Amino acid sequence: MNDRIGTLIARLARINIELWHEEDKARSDDDRRVAAAKRRVDKLNQQRNDLIERIDAAVLRVVTARERSSG
Repeated sequence: MNDRIGTLIARLARINIELWHEEDKARSDDDRRVAAAKRRVDKLNQQRNDLIERIDAAVLRVVTARERSSG
């Protein structure tokens, strides 16, 4: 998997957009549509959290590498 920071941030932006669209669907009066949207929101939130952790790890790798090379 490509863990370049820019790639991960682009994926995070895409997931955020999908998440916002699903949250809009969850405001429906149709209970089935709301339930389906809420399940999708849960999955997208997990993907979002996973990506944030990967971004944090990628940033830490860059910072650590720079500290080692300058110190």
